[in-house]
Amino acid sequence: MNKIPSLSNRERDILRAVVHHFILTANPVGSRQLAKKYGINLSPATVRNVMADLEEMGLLSQPHTSAGRIPSDLGYRVYVNDLMETCELSSLEQEEIERQFDGVSHELDEILATTSRVLSSASSLLSVVVTPSLDNAVLERVELARLSDNRLLVVITLQSGPTRTIMVELEQSVSEDHLQQLAYILNQRLAGLKLSQIREQISDRMHNMPSTPAGLIRFFVESAEKLFTFPDSSDLVIDGRSKVIEQPEFSDPRSMRGIIELVEDKNIIVHLLSKQAQRPVTISIGSENIDQRAKSLSVLAIDYQTATMSGKLGVIGPTRMDYSKMKTLLEFTAKTVTRHLK
Repeated sequence: MNKIPSLSNRERDILRAVVHHFILTANPVGSRQLAKKYGINLSPATVRNVMADLEEMGLLSQPHTSAGRIPSDLGYRVYVNDLMETCELSSLEQEEIERQFDGVSHELDEILATTSRVLSSASSLLSVVVTPSLDNAVLERVELARLSDNRLLVVITLQSGPTRTIMVELEQSVSEDHLQQLAYILNQRLAGLKLSQIREQISDRMHNMPSTPAGLIRFFVESAEKLFTFPDSSDLVIDGRSKVIEQPEFSDPRSMRGIIELVEDKNIIVHLLSKQAQRPVTISIGSENIDQRAKSLSVLAIDYQTATMSGKLGVIGPTRMDYSKMKTLLEFTAKTVTRHLK
């Protein structure tokens, strides 16, 4: 992308007005309309000259000879860096987001699905939540519940993190006394370890067990890879496909096909977000994206994290988006999902 130019106050005001107009309407704006609608105290001729200067700097473009101007990728970058005002979510918007999390269990899958649904609903863009890496997460406790003679419910809870519930079927029946004894020993020998440590060390740590049935011990040792592995960090939860293609930019079948192809390639989306993820919200605009399929899109991303794990969430849509509102939305959602993961 070209070097960002320095602007006069007049140029800054007009660039900001062009960006605001285009975000709201998706239509190019002319000098006369700009001067009238946005209260710019300049003649249309002066506004036209300033817009021409901004176009020469690469900050605006003119889709057609007789059309008004629209922001370029560089114009959006100047806007995001220097001209964008802070936007706050209204109390109603915050309450609606919180309401959608009400009643959500501590199951990781349900929390992340809710997060993605909240983001797509509030943004009308494609929402993406990357599953956190949990290998370094620490086991808090294991709970065992007997469903029938040979069926168990295993509940694994992480410190400052989510739970995972798994139903397992044994080859032998198990009594309630043996089950409670096993739960006690599992917690005594495994609680406080990282998941990766449990998978590596469970055989040694469950050696020389007391009178609990040997088959039950063997089951937990042999199933450790499955039981103590949470969803992989390359997994994605994506929502908002139907919403994002309603944007005017995707009315053309070719552009619609492009965004659909992008959605279907999870590796590309992980790559796009991984380049962004940190705090605060990072924003990659159009041509700043490395992948060719994302050259007409903007990607906003932020980390969500607890003491023992972190993941990423973001929105993807056309470069014409309300960057200030999306930034605030991501910040608030990241705080909300972090709180629920704890």
